Amino acid sequence: MRPLRAVVLSAAVAAVTITAVPLFSPASAAAGADTIKGDRATVRDAPARLVLANARNGDPVEVQAYCGEWVRINVDPPHVMSTPIGWVLRSHLTRASQSGGLDGVPERCGSDTTRWRDWVGAINAPFRSLRKVDGLWRRITFGTGVNLLQTPECVPSLNYTRRSSAPDVVDPAQRVPGLDTSKVSFRYVTTDGSIALVSAPPPGADYGVWSFVPSSCLQPKNREHVYFDEPVVQLEDLSGLHGGTGYPDSTIRSRGCSAALLSPTRPRFGYWPDPEPANRPPCPV
Repeated sequence: MRPLRAVVLSAAVAAVTITAVPLFSPASAAAGADTIKGDRATVRDAPARLVLANARNGDPVEVQAYCGEWVRINVDPPHVMSTPIGWVLRSHLTRASQSGGLDGVPERCGSDTTRWRDWVGAINAPFRSLRKVDGLWRRITFGTGVNLLQTPECVPSLNYTRRSSAPDVVDPAQRVPGLDTSKVSFRYVTTDGSIALVSAPPPGADYGVWSFVPSSCLQPKNREHVYFDEPVVQLEDLSGLHGGTGYPDSTIRSRGCSAALLSPTRPRFGYWPDPEPANRPPCPV
């Protein structure tokens, strides 16, 4: 895994080095200064995509760009984060959430969509995917339900530390106690296999808190594996396909279908998110 990660990491670092260069002239630098409001803000690899870390209330940030309601920031945190660079919702920023708060900030969409490659070793399902349930194919729009070991080390944390010469570790100073651990969903395991991203709600809440646990804490829930046991496919075209609706084999075949590829390094935790099309197994229908 290490040689593969080194290659991917070097490419990702190069990309981040380019995009992390300040986008503002000295005259406009003050306009990019902002802070996180609310108890936390998920920091994502691209607008509305995978969670990489959590920024926290009061964290100072530099606003770099925006894309719709998403804003690219560089955080200067007083706490551990796996990456300080990513996208948060505009509503989670003190200044940018106000009218005119993004004046002078450039619009840049689509420039970070491959950053997940440096973070994700396996995922509960690949992008643009469906699984077969009771003979019909259904879009996967949620994490796989899992059980967590009930130990102090398995209490979720808002952030973790990435290390180049040792396994990644959860930050014990940012634990999130009191979450409903009977409703935990698994999203992905990191490239070195040590950390898993999960979601669990506070008791009685209808939303989940994205947080991190050691991957050894995850146990399958009502299934053989941590990830989906059912067949999973990737489609080239998802237009018009809705969550909660079952589709027949004929619909799948007509949309550029291929089978999902189990992670070559973390098969217990699921699929490789976006393998090269030529490497994907043929469509199973």
